[in-house]
Amino acid sequence: MQTSFVPRIRIVAMLHGVAPLSLSSLVRIITFTCVLTVSGPAAAAAESIPGVTAVPDAAENSFPVAVEERPDDRPDSILLAYGGRVVPPMESSRLPAPGKEPEHRVWPHALPFFAQRVVDRGIDLPNPYNVGLSYYYGSEDRILSDLEVGFNGGQKLNASFVHFNNTHIDPQSLQFQAGAWLFPFLNVYGILGYTKGKGEIEIEIPGRELMQFLGVPGCNLGPGLRPELCDRDLQGTAHADYDGISYGLGLTLAGAWKELFFSLPVTYVESDVSMSTTPAKTWNIAPRVGWNQHLDGGMVTWYTGGTYMISKVSITGSFVFPTAGTAIGQDTSMDFSIKVEPKDAWNYLAGAHWMINRSWSILGEVGFGGSREDLIVAGFYRF
Repeated sequence: MQTSFVPRIRIVAMLHGVAPLSLSSLVRIITFTCVLTVSGPAAAAAESIPGVTAVPDAAENSFPVAVEERPDDRPDSILLAYGGRVVPPMESSRLPAPGKEPEHRVWPHALPFFAQRVVDRGIDLPNPYNVGLSYYYGSEDRILSDLEVGFNGGQKLNASFVHFNNTHIDPQSLQFQAGAWLFPFLNVYGILGYTKGKGEIEIEIPGRELMQFLGVPGCNLGPGLRPELCDRDLQGTAHADYDGISYGLGLTLAGAWKELFFSLPVTYVESDVSMSTTPAKTWNIAPRVGWNQHLDGGMVTWYTGGTYMISKVSITGSFVFPTAGTAIGQDTSMDFSIKVEPKDAWNYLAGAHWMINRSWSILGEVGFGGSREDLIVAGFYRF
């Protein structure tokens, strides 16, 4: 005899705290259990399966739910968590005691969606909204391309003979973040901050090429007759000091199993800085894994991972070469425009997030490896 039925899958999200953090990261953990809802002959079939009991569905009493019995009456967990350079705090959820009926209560917030279904299963969700403040300090090498230069106030042109050898930048930022859990497994947030930085750009120009570009004759003469500038290079260091406003959006999908978590935050930020005629655009993706350590005073999450950063910005600046005592006859000013990108897209990270109580948490994170090092400290309030 064949029994036909159409199963319906309900995903019940159960919060189980964790935190990493990013620039950005703090981790939120969400537990998922998949419940197979069946009706009619299928329910009877479920009762005949060893280790499976048909129980009433709290959401729809007309349908029973097949639930596998476990020795500790606790379902296996798949957790979702949040992490990034800038991250909202996470909370530990509290599962009902084994064998105890969940206490009925009404979830008082509009978010996250489907929260009431989670609460009906006896899971104590954390507050869904958060604000935070974070400080970021970095030290990194950059590569330069698409150079255009103009000498003595002239039009900027492509000048391949001008070499920008090494560029090192030390960026800093102070960022405010506000976010919310749209679903128990999805966090969305916005970022507004102030950024500044300083760096050094090494410049080198062959004297012969510069004289030809400026139309100064003499380098075609023989040895002893041509100007000495024709046989040496001009070198200098341009200092880059910038500041501006940054703003962005982000979201995170994440998960974990028992006390082990993983997360994948994605953040997009634009910055209006003083040395650029166009906004700096940055994508930040920071996968990570970690472990939750429960303490008498809250919970600490230890985590590690990596940061993949794509950043594009065109900067402008100027520099003066001391050529007054040469065949050129005056100092040479150079205006430049150049595209700046990270030398290495990836670096490693490690950090810890301490959830002090239901409302407050703090985080510290370091990035290392490749040509980029950074430090993040952050504090968050959840309500």
